[in-house]
Amino acid sequence: MRLPYAFQGLLFVPALIMLVFILKVFCPESAGEECFADYFAVPIFLPLIVIYKIFGDSTAVLGQEFLFILLYWGAVGFFIGLIFDLYTHPSPYSPEQHLLPSQTSGPGFQPPSQV
Repeated sequence: MRLPYAFQGLLFVPALIMLVFILKVFCPESAGEECFADYFAVPIFLPLIVIYKIFGDSTAVLGQEFLFILLYWGAVGFFIGLIFDLYTHPSPYSPEQHLLPSQTSGPGFQPPSQV
């Protein structure tokens, strides 16, 4: 049984974030400013700006940043996977047949309603 892409994204994206954190931990001191994981720091931590704008310096946020980062990127992965699921596997309840763009062009093409 295939796991839907939405759940794959829900699991894969936080795992990718964890991999970046692990790479940062094992980055040697001799690398200085040239650590590979540093290039991903800004996109990963960008959602924290919203949290700090909403809650400010509240004690409710302290220590919860890592959890919020994982939940945020998990939700992003879920929605990307959901979009991919809906694009590649159309609903069986839709009234007309969905065709791929490659099937809608070419000589002698007629839409399903005119066949």
